[in-house]
Formats: sequence, structure tokens, C-alpha cells
Amino acid sequence: MNGNRVSETGKRVSEAKMTSVALNEAKGWATALMDAEFKGRGDREKSVRGRVADKTGIPESYLFRLQYKTREMKDVAGSVYRALMLAYDDMCLRNEEMAAKHRAERHALRKSHETDHQRSDEGVGMGEASN
Repeated sequence: MNGNRVSETGKRVSEAKMTSVALNEAKGWATALMDAEFKGRGDREKSVRGRVADKTGIPESYLFRLQYKTREMKDVAGSVYRALMLAYDDMCLRNEEMAAKHRAERHALRKSHETDHQRSDEGVGMGEASN
């Protein structure tokens, strides 16, 4: 088939397009992981890349290539693609879990606040003083 594969929709897709999609996905995941790892003003890009490399097991030099030399790359290693995908999915899952926890805490506080401010049916404070 001359290097062409049939996609899910039945159209022919060149292998070059497939690898460029994988390369762009890997670059996007690496960028998102670095953005999430960034600690603020004094943090250096090389330090961030090093922490991402330590967490994912991908060499820092490969992350540098993904960040700055993507045009020179023809494809992405399968192990790197998988490691970035799993790390990105894990980051998203942790973010969603923290958001759900925060939402539950917020609803509990709101419910507590509403309970504290409900009016009493007896009209507390409106009756006569008893001796």
C-alpha cells in the first residue's frame, strides 16, 4: 500500500501524518506537564524540565528536543509517547479528584451556612421576658 494505512473512517492516511500527530500530542503533553510543574517566578526552565524528566523517566535532553527542536524530529519514540501520555492522564486525574474534593467541601460549607441562617418557627427573641 505504499506506506499508507486505512484510518478508522476508511480514508487513506500517510504514515508521515500519523507520526506528526503523535509528535504534536507528545509535545502538547510535555508542555502541559512542564506548565503544571512550574513553581513560580524563581523557577528555571531547566529545573522544571529536570523534575518532569525525573517523574516520567524520560531523559531531560529528549524533553528539550520536544520543546525546541520538534521540526527536526520525524517521530517520537513509543516509550516516550506512552510515558508522557500516562503522566498527563495521571495529572488530569489528580486535578479532577482535587476539584471534586473542593466542590464537596464547598457544598458542605454552603449547606452548613444555610442551616445556620434558617429562621426558627417560634419567633425567637419576639416573646415577652419571663420573670
